Amino acid sequence: MHAIDLADRLTVRRTRGEAIRLTTRGRPCPDGPDNLIVRAAEAYFSSRRRRFGVEAELEKNVPLGAGLGGGSADAAGMLAALDHLADAPLGDAALSEIAASLGSDVPFFVTCGRSPTAVARGRGERIEPFAPGTSPRRTFVVFYPGTHVETAAVYRGLNLDLTRPKNDLKTAVDLMAFGGSDGVPEFHNSLAEPFRALFPELAALQDRASEVSARTFWLTGSGSAMFAVVADRTDGAQVRERLDSLAIGESFLCASLPERPDGARGGQP
Repeated sequence: MHAIDLADRLTVRRTRGEAIRLTTRGRPCPDGPDNLIVRAAEAYFSSRRRRFGVEAELEKNVPLGAGLGGGSADAAGMLAALDHLADAPLGDAALSEIAASLGSDVPFFVTCGRSPTAVARGRGERIEPFAPGTSPRRTFVVFYPGTHVETAAVYRGLNLDLTRPKNDLKTAVDLMAFGGSDGVPEFHNSLAEPFRALFPELAALQDRASEVSARTFWLTGSGSAMFAVVADRTDGAQVRERLDSLAIGESFLCASLPERPDGARGGQP
């Protein structure tokens, strides 16, 4: 898992009473009990068996249903904020346990302040951050076709061959960081096959995006967003101009989230 600087902005204030209030702006998203931010607050207070009032304001910038982890990052941001506002913080270990109860991606965003890249094992709850100074730094163009994809549907179509030999972890990381013999990064996403089978129109769009940009676009998570690696911001701007010819969706120029020496907790996708 790799964190980039495309992010929502969450502001949290402690208030009197015990109410949890959430307001949203930017992209449309739920502001009631179904929002992961509210669920994260309820889970946090349940673990403490005591609560205080909070007002949260979310500026939603990350598309929903895109496989970018925006909701998971928001939940992690809420946990970090509440622990900062609490009289006696729980700490990272307890927050990670709460995060795992909210979703498979949430624990990564609790810990990504230590390293923007990590190996996630189990169903995502066991996070192994990269050692300081070893996380790859890349520039990306993320293309969002404007279509919400149901994660569960893509996973239901996944058929992993457990007997097939797998590349070792170091090889996979090296291909991402340094590329193959031609220096171009290589990725693999096992969810791409069911995604393309379920959404042939999006598969065709992925192929078209790769064609017009002269870059390979890879599926992000379970989709629907796709990403390509670019040389730098100038190169990325040129790729975005070519994507404009598709007259569909929107694109973002992003970079790897930098390491923070203080190890501050993250909450960024």
